[in-house]
Amino acid sequence: MSYSKIEEIKTVLWGKHNIYFKANDDVNIIVGINGSGKTTLLNEIHKNILDDIDDKNRVVFVPSIDNIAMRDKRKVANALTQDLEFYMFDMKTGPSMMYHRMSMIDASPEKQAEIKKGIDDFCAIVNGLFKDTGKRIEIEGNKFNIIADNQILPIDALSSGEKQILLILLRVFLLDGKSGYVLIDEPENSLDISWQFELIDILVKFNPNAQYFITTHSPSIFGKGWGDKIIYMEDITTPVKQNKEIINGE
Repeated sequence: MSYSKIEEIKTVLWGKHNIYFKANDDVNIIVGINGSGKTTLLNEIHKNILDDIDDKNRVVFVPSIDNIAMRDKRKVANALTQDLEFYMFDMKTGPSMMYHRMSMIDASPEKQAEIKKGIDDFCAIVNGLFKDTGKRIEIEGNKFNIIADNQILPIDALSSGEKQILLILLRVFLLDGKSGYVLIDEPENSLDISWQFELIDILVKFNPNAQYFITTHSPSIFGKGWGDKIIYMEDITTPVKQNKEIINGE
């Protein structure tokens, strides 16, 4: 199937709860208490998308940092470092930042300038977030550098929060403005409060053509004018038995 935006979500969780809501065509922020099924729902949406779409590169799925480590049995810091290195440097499967940058070689001068500007803008936004940490990033040629006090640092020198925000932004940037699906589970984990406020604005700036599904506990994620995009788990969940009774009553 080619890409088309999701108009509605209809599924059953754990065989007990019907889930139904009409999806926003831009941003969907799924909010609920622990155990309400936010992450399970996001995983189900992700699975259904992968089952239906032909171009898997149009799907970005970023689990919470806790689930990354749990899934891969790696420490959070190691998991984030390895994922960052993959999406920054991988040249075999793509997409990666270096793969994206090397596409300049055979491009027209106009396309080369467009790619370079995009990468420069990416660095500027990340460095704006990092300004209070004393770190900045540079991407030049086939090199990705983290710099602090005029010294080049390894990726491991970044905190978990810095790695996480960089990974999220990198994954969305690599959609290259194409329409696609972006699913992010509890991005607030380890993120500075100020970054939480900025996150959705930056994501939509990087790619206004994507459809976003984001789970969160944090009001800061939607606090900067995204309150009308909230979907409460309690409002979209009904017991399976109740639905059957309604159908039989008809």
